[in-house]
Amino acid sequence: MINPLKYFTNRKVGLVLGSGGAKGISHIAVIEYIESHEIPIHFIAGSSIGAVVGALYSAGKLKEYKDFLLDLEWSEMITYFDPVFPKSGLIEGQKIIEMLDKFIPRDYLIEDLPIPLSIVATDYYTGMPVVFRSGRVLDAIRASISIPGVFIPMRYKDTFLVDGGVANPLPIDIVKEMGAGKVIAVNLHPIIHSGSKKLRNMVESKIKTVEGDSSQLEMISEKNNMKGQNIKKSGTDKNWLNSVQKWLGINANEKSGTIKMPNIFEVMYQTVDIMEYTNTLFMIRYNPPAVLIEPNLVDMPTLDFTRSSKILAEGYSACSRKQKALERKIKWWV
Repeated sequence: MINPLKYFTNRKVGLVLGSGGAKGISHIAVIEYIESHEIPIHFIAGSSIGAVVGALYSAGKLKEYKDFLLDLEWSEMITYFDPVFPKSGLIEGQKIIEMLDKFIPRDYLIEDLPIPLSIVATDYYTGMPVVFRSGRVLDAIRASISIPGVFIPMRYKDTFLVDGGVANPLPIDIVKEMGAGKVIAVNLHPIIHSGSKKLRNMVESKIKTVEGDSSQLEMISEKNNMKGQNIKKSGTDKNWLNSVQKWLGINANEKSGTIKMPNIFEVMYQTVDIMEYTNTLFMIRYNPPAVLIEPNLVDMPTLDFTRSSKILAEGYSACSRKQKALERKIKWWV
């Protein structure tokens, strides 16, 4: 049966990929699911890991990135962490960009991507979202993934930028501004913990957006600023990397049911997650998408990208739970 009303509505589909660290591997499963159901994607907006996956998909490199992640082991993953003297962050982030350079050339521009993409970062001083729709893809990504306290911020004009999830973890409003009439949003923060319902009353203010151009971004070199004080590949570095494994919760052997004092990384991650959760509640309330997909990955460590199979499986399951909504609210209209 042909739906006559679809010819009088905006049938452009926008895909929103939320922030959430390694949980964002599930974005890959969502995209594959959408493609398998022949639903077109006309616009993409992403924060943090959502920006990474969105850019790789638009550039036609998502399958290669997926294969890379499925083969990734801890011993290799840790080589992408480039520790620096802890002044404004623990990781410089240059090695992650070098890794992404294997999939997206450094001179590739956002405006040249086949599928229009918006990448969201956060102004450190004002707390406002900065949205990149032009400039070098990898520069905008590096700004968008700058988890506070973990990655050093990116210089941008007369300010600094941190993780896009801080200001706008689920940029539904951005993809609507791009021209989307039907929105599929992937929320990586459906819950925080068993008491998360108490956080729902914390949503208060409205998000505003400023335009950005990633050509103004500048990598901060802690190597220059700290005059060689950054951590070298030595015994000290080895001890640091071993500690990171414990901090990230990777291969942890904690007894179930035990309560322990959180370490500094866990405090940072949980604090950011709570902040992103409350901002996400606000966004969904005032900019509800046509379909909201929510993988349940609350216990997944933020920076553990070695559990791809499990994360992808939950991504597929989350889509299956929304199959009827995708067919009724999206596919039937486009």
